[in-house]
Amino acid sequence: MPREELRSLVLAMRAHLEWLQAGGVTGLPRGAEGVAAPPAPPTRPAQRPAVTEARPPWREAAPLADSRERPAPSRPMELPLPAVALAPALPMPAPSRAPQVVRYADLPDPLPVLGQEGLDLTRGILGECTRCKLCHGRNSLVFGNGAADTKLVFVGEGPGAEEDRTGLPFVGAAGDLLTRMIAAMGLSRDQVYICNVVKCRPPGNRTPEPDEIAACRPFLRAQIQAIHPQIIVALGRTPAQVLLNTTAPISRIRGKFSSWEGVPVMPTFHPAYLLRTPSAKRQVWEDLQLVMTALKKAALPS
Repeated sequence: MPREELRSLVLAMRAHLEWLQAGGVTGLPRGAEGVAAPPAPPTRPAQRPAVTEARPPWREAAPLADSRERPAPSRPMELPLPAVALAPALPMPAPSRAPQVVRYADLPDPLPVLGQEGLDLTRGILGECTRCKLCHGRNSLVFGNGAADTKLVFVGEGPGAEEDRTGLPFVGAAGDLLTRMIAAMGLSRDQVYICNVVKCRPPGNRTPEPDEIAACRPFLRAQIQAIHPQIIVALGRTPAQVLLNTTAPISRIRGKFSSWEGVPVMPTFHPAYLLRTPSAKRQVWEDLQLVMTALKKAALPS
């Protein structure tokens, strides 16, 4: 064999052996007849066993499936939520101030007791009243206060902001004026009884609506029955029209006695009107003088 040929063969064999060695082959097995068997195809290096890391439970993630086997989602993926034991549903409580049907039978007629007992009975039946929509905006129910055995009852329209806050009738600016009017008659507030047509403040001090007046009317009637006064002073248009069952304006009916179930009623201007119209105070004083005269006559022995 020529020398150059032999050299090329040796170089080729050496390159082949280096290639086998790089593939992990460390020897060449012999054939059955002592002839070197053809080398086995190189094998890939054995893969190292995967090392499983200890992860905290809040960081574990589920293995991802092969994307080729996963169908295209038709909607956003929804992650399963842990099962939670739900408490049995409880019935919703009824609104504490749901309007009720007005029934005059709520109060016995006539009242079985009079005086303070009659007022207490009426207040107890009135309760935390929800008989009209005014209950939804009130802070305090304003029943009335004063002497249960008095001869004189003052009836106003409805509570204002101060009355709604305190639960007492006529305690604001108009109430201060009424106190001075009563004092001018030679009396004090604890010697008369003061109440309103409606017992809850109308929104924005508006005039009470017919359904609201109807809801409170039986309780106003029971209050007057329990006291059995000699004279009622109606302060303003609303109480005058309610007690006298009229639509006449207060300017026409003031200063003249009318009757509510046999009890004389003197309509006059409301103290709040006098604050806006001081010139009307003289007319109101004339009306109160008529009341004072009537009370003195009633006090004379027959």
